[in-house]
This record gives sequence, C-alpha cells and structure tokens, in this order.
Amino acid sequence: MNKFDIIKILSKKKGLTEKDSKIIIATIIDEITQALRFGDRVEFRGFGVFYVKKREERTARNPKTGEKIVTDKKNIPYFKMSKILYEYINQ
Repeated sequence: MNKFDIIKILSKKKGLTEKDSKIIIATIIDEITQALRFGDRVEFRGFGVFYVKKREERTARNPKTGEKIVTDKKNIPYFKMSKILYEYINQ
C-alpha cells in the first residue's frame, strides 16, 4: 500500500474528493515531519509513536577501502508500535 492507495481509501470511506483526501494526508505527513524535525514525539494511541534519537559522531569504516572515517552527529527517526498493534498483527 502506498500514499495514493490511502488517499483513495480515505475518499471512498469518508465521501471526500480525492483532492481533499490528498490535502488531509499531506497535512498529516507534514505535521509529523515538522514535529520530528524539532525533536518532538508524535503519538497515535493504539498505533504507535514516532520519535527521534540522537546519534553522536563516531568512528566508522569505509567498507570499500577499509579506511577509518568519522561520521557526523545526526538525528535518526524511529517508530515504536503500540502493544495493541503488535498483538493485532501477530494473531
């Protein structure tokens, strides 16, 4: 399933136009993205939590040459599913 499939399902189930559904989905994605950018958590009860972990700079190895390199400090997005979702998909 991709974004277009979700837009079609939303428009059928809620009686919206595909244009309106596209705006809704785009808004949700934009808001999640902005929250993660600022380091906030985004929680959907019964679904899961999106959050960011900070990865400090570290020494790594270039697998092609074997040369040691220093990676930059960065933020990594994570998703942790809720217990309800976990149980539902593992029935």
